[in-house]
Amino acid sequence: MSNFWKRTGWFGLAVTALIASLGMQILMGVIAMLPASIMAGVEARMQGITDMAEMEAQIMEKAMGAASWGVLFYHIISLPVFGLWYYFGCGKPKAQNPVKVLKVRGFVVAFVAGFGLCLVANGIAMVLQYLTPTLFEEYLQLMETAGMGENPVTIIAAVLLAPIGEELLCRGIIMHYGKKMAAGIGSEKVSFWIANVLQALLFGIMHGNFVQGTYAFILGMGLGLLCHRYKSLYPAMLCHFAVNFLSTYVMGYLFGWVPENLVGTLIISVLGIVITGIAAMLAKEKNIQEAL
Repeated sequence: MSNFWKRTGWFGLAVTALIASLGMQILMGVIAMLPASIMAGVEARMQGITDMAEMEAQIMEKAMGAASWGVLFYHIISLPVFGLWYYFGCGKPKAQNPVKVLKVRGFVVAFVAGFGLCLVANGIAMVLQYLTPTLFEEYLQLMETAGMGENPVTIIAAVLLAPIGEELLCRGIIMHYGKKMAAGIGSEKVSFWIANVLQALLFGIMHGNFVQGTYAFILGMGLGLLCHRYKSLYPAMLCHFAVNFLSTYVMGYLFGWVPENLVGTLIISVLGIVITGIAAMLAKEKNIQEAL
């Protein structure tokens, strides 16, 4: 019975980390959007706009325009918050030299895995386009509102900062609590996969929509495996950076050569699985040890 409550406590800490992240996102969004909304309302009054629908539309437009700053504020704040949480809450892990941890093979593995996982994620998104067209349309509208791929503020947050902060949170803090929760359940391998599924699931939930959450779950599983193999967050950070960079700057050009139908979706998905599999082979524990 004591084990049950211990596991419940570790699970609760993992969920608490997620709630902290969501709370920070909401708070930073309010901080960014509220002043913009107030200014938009004042401007509308000064312009003599009396129609409430028109005024609300103008306020909403200004607020959504400022939302990207809320995303940036969140990712900036998340670095010290989750960095300190990871250090003091996860056994004060020793600082590692990323070059020594990764070596040449590790850098190759991270980027190959990033390319493969990026293709898999986009393949999943395209499958959901056919299975859940309404949810996919809402996802596209969300990405357009956020200015993904166009707004420099959002690009900085997603490509440069998110791979660090989200890895500290999910593959660092949540994975640590997940391993504590799963300790002693079956073999060491079983315990790892329980913790890995937990952190990937919470990583998906953190993204706040079904389409993005679905492929974020798959991405989280791969990133968790990288951390487990290398006993470090560095390869996951590098891989995460590769995924976000490729999604922002490369995939649009690559997909221009692929037919936008079920066949094209299968091509992208299979190619992504094959490339990810190659990365997994390179990242086998035996190969890593030989490269060190």
